[in-house]
Amino acid sequence: MTKPHESQHQTAIARPHGGVGFAALLLAALVSLGGQTASAQTTPTDERIREILVKRIDEEKRAVGMAAVVVQGEQVRIVTAGHTALDKATAVTPDTLFEIGSITKTFTALLLADMVNRGEVKLDDPVEKYLPQGLRGLTLRDHTGAPIRLVDLATHRSGLPRLPDNMPYGTRADPYADYREQELLQYLKRREELTASDGGKSTRKRDERYEYSNLGFGLLGYVLGRAAGSSYADLLQKRVLTPLGLAASWLDVPRSEEARYSHGHYIDGDTLKRARYWRFNVLAGAGALVMSARDIGRYAQAASGAIDTPLRDAFRLTQRKYGDGMAPMNPQGLAWLLAPLNGRTVFNHGGMTGGFTSSLWVDPERKAAIAVLSNAAGATPDDIALHLLEPSIPIRAVVRPQTAVSVDAKTLAQYAGNYRLAPGFDVVVRLRDGRLFAQATGQNEFELFAKSPTAFFARVTELEIVFGEVKDGRAASFALTQGGRTRTAPRID
Repeated sequence: MTKPHESQHQTAIARPHGGVGFAALLLAALVSLGGQTASAQTTPTDERIREILVKRIDEEKRAVGMAAVVVQGEQVRIVTAGHTALDKATAVTPDTLFEIGSITKTFTALLLADMVNRGEVKLDDPVEKYLPQGLRGLTLRDHTGAPIRLVDLATHRSGLPRLPDNMPYGTRADPYADYREQELLQYLKRREELTASDGGKSTRKRDERYEYSNLGFGLLGYVLGRAAGSSYADLLQKRVLTPLGLAASWLDVPRSEEARYSHGHYIDGDTLKRARYWRFNVLAGAGALVMSARDIGRYAQAASGAIDTPLRDAFRLTQRKYGDGMAPMNPQGLAWLLAPLNGRTVFNHGGMTGGFTSSLWVDPERKAAIAVLSNAAGATPDDIALHLLEPSIPIRAVVRPQTAVSVDAKTLAQYAGNYRLAPGFDVVVRLRDGRLFAQATGQNEFELFAKSPTAFFARVTELEIVFGEVKDGRAASFALTQGGRTRTAPRID
């Protein structure tokens, strides 16, 4: 969450970190452009971009290697820095492979759009139409009896949770590897029975509101494969990867290409440690793709309309507004998050796995795009990508780990309440078991840790919340500082 300046040039993004893992939380980024307009901005030089990446790697210790991709029409610039592993034996290049996590969802959505354009499926088709019918006619509906549709899965408005409750069968370090078709169908059957018996207490009505769901997109990839009489992997290769000329993009990296595959890393305090690669089974459509910077540059060209491809019309279908997203100013496309930016609309998705993070921004009006790939989880490169998209957006300062102090429950209780950070964007602060938690509109809850009786910080992202004057046992407001900017949120309850 960041403060918008008082400026007419503003973009606001309620942003999912996009990761498909347990550490991926939905946190807001309300970003002001301020100062110069976008037309007056110049994309940083390759030298400047490399300086930014090197600082993130060498000074801030938030990655081992990174790649930045700048698309300007038919021109693609790729700037790399750092190495593929902690031993620094191999430098990152444009052909190094990175896990892109939930950016995979835009590929799954593109596959859906292509099948719609071919007349093979309809957006309003019930998902259950493509489920196995051997289980006494498996259905997928909300508690009103309304069938959940393909478009509901593709827009995170299905009412399905972020993850099924019968996983992981693998480990937290590789959570999707052992979640197979059998487990998915068992989950859907149990959900069907529960929905019929509990009157909707444990399920949400279809299309009621946005709720980010890796389960939903994994299920979408699975049923699209069934609709085409294929597997998701084969269908994605035939309909998307091959037509777009993406020769270094895989759901499963071939043994012959493993030398190009960067190691993944995670941040433990101020230390980077080796992470396991993530492997996917039936939920591959949520986040399994591994790509090179060169390939994601070509994909970004296609998504922005900078180059003509057989999927041009399918991209356009994915980039329409289909419903509300995380916030009123961020409508939802098919996978893509829409964001206003200086009078035009840009499209965004990011990704995080156990060892990688990524950020992709597409600007069809200008036939431009930015992608930043990092081989470390836990520190999203969104701020770098946004700065490259609009240089007036500053790069955030990385906050070092802080030590929490103890604050008594009576004091914490004064801060519980609902605060308004921006129109249509509230933050609920809750006290539970002597601990304070915050949850922004459409996003996951995260814990606040005290640095003083009034000042708090988060460990999932760099921010500080300072509560204001207390009257009648209730804080009247809080001040949120993030990315060097501060915004006041008054209490509204």
